[in-house]
Amino acid sequence: MSVRLLVMADTHGYLDAARRAIVERGPWDHLLHLGDSVLDAVDLAAELGVDVVAVRGNNEYEGADDPGDVLTFEAGGVRFYAVHGHQVDLNPWDEGYEDALKKLAALAIDDQASVALFGHTHVALVKEIDGVLLVNPGGLGLGDRKRTYAAVTVDDQGVVSAVIEDADD
Repeated sequence: MSVRLLVMADTHGYLDAARRAIVERGPWDHLLHLGDSVLDAVDLAAELGVDVVAVRGNNEYEGADDPGDVLTFEAGGVRFYAVHGHQVDLNPWDEGYEDALKKLAALAIDDQASVALFGHTHVALVKEIDGVLLVNPGGLGLGDRKRTYAAVTVDDQGVVSAVIEDADD
């Protein structure tokens, strides 16, 4: 049996694109928000009557319960490692970006995860490093040039697909 995950990040108070992705592109087995803003995850969960799991970003608003910096979980037989991304100083415009991605992959390996989910950069990415699939859904905020999220499907054999979806299509 396959499991579908919607992975989003960096909504920054703008929920229209996230709402459309959840309602119009589902059903989803798991919804994850990778920070900036945890309160958006709380609001989406309450409004739509769904469970949204989140990690803290580097740009959070007051009033949200602290979900923590790291989330590890299993879905469909696959172990995931989820962070916002600022913890390893991810910056796609910096010459140290590849090293930061390798550090993220190493953290996932240390936690016995085969998939690392992260946000922070507002730049979507699906890339394998050292046997770890790195997935950044991009950003869903109003200021993002292209609002995107990731649709990840897994089963007991591993990751079936990890696709970046345009939230405005």
